[in-house]
Amino acid sequence: MFASIAVLVDDSITALQAGNFRLAAAGELWYRLDAGSLNLLQSAVQRYISVWAWDTLFVPILLAPAVVVLFVPSVVLLLLTRKRKRQRIF
Repeated sequence: MFASIAVLVDDSITALQAGNFRLAAAGELWYRLDAGSLNLLQSAVQRYISVWAWDTLFVPILLAPAVVVLFVPSVVLLLLTRKRKRQRIF
């Protein structure tokens, strides 16, 4: 969740400097952080799994805004790991 907030702040600062607001894509952010690992993932998926899997599963996620790609799994994990109130029967 903190990563998605950091990306949103970075996009906001970039928008103030450039004059237009644009959310960075997840693939763009990953490429800026570590281009080699992104290229390695692409070649491994295309070689060992399928070119179809890369094109239909991975590419849409990499083209989605990084804020969404980071925020949605963090909310799901928070909901799955939250402490539930115990109901006392007696």
